[in-house]
Amino acid sequence: MKLNKVVKKQNIILTLLAGLLLISSLYYLFIYNSVKDTIINTSGVYASFESEDELFNSAELIVSGSTSQSFEERKKMITTFSVTNAIQDFYTITDFQVEHVIKGNLTPKTTIQVGEPISYFQGLTGKSKITRENYTELKKSSNYLLFLKKNSGGLYFIMNAEFGKYNTDHTDADDEKYAPKQTFREQMIQDKTYAPLKLDR
Repeated sequence: MKLNKVVKKQNIILTLLAGLLLISSLYYLFIYNSVKDTIINTSGVYASFESEDELFNSAELIVSGSTSQSFEERKKMITTFSVTNAIQDFYTITDFQVEHVIKGNLTPKTTIQVGEPISYFQGLTGKSKITRENYTELKKSSNYLLFLKKNSGGLYFIMNAEFGKYNTDHTDADDEKYAPKQTFREQMIQDKTYAPLKLDR
């Protein structure tokens, strides 16, 4: 009789543990690990450029090309302050296949790693994109002109968020609807430096 009670108690405990494990797994898969539509936009401190010429002169490397990675496939980096756990820095490392080199010492048809000012922020209810100055990520297979500068760690970063990237094949609606930088785009169309990219097509 006592043995039966012990067995029943053990079965109840095992059932409860199995239930908790199932609930935890479902929470992780469908809530914690899910990607939300929410976008967290933060401010950034960037140099101000009055023209495309100023942006050109400030860039260390100017290239055109594309990425074959989806945003989910790229390496996300986020650092926090140890005491408050507040976000200190974030970015995404993207493999970028270079087709044309406009400025800088780089061989075309090579792949470089590019830092983008966007990442995922993990919350209790899922992942949200976190970005700076309304920056949107490079779209897979779309072609871009990038203005880059190396950081202290040797990684090329896109300069000035949205002002450092330009979609060249009209496949990124987010890029083309960002009005503040369209003046720079028009200046590039008139500049023979960018003629191989056929920006006016």
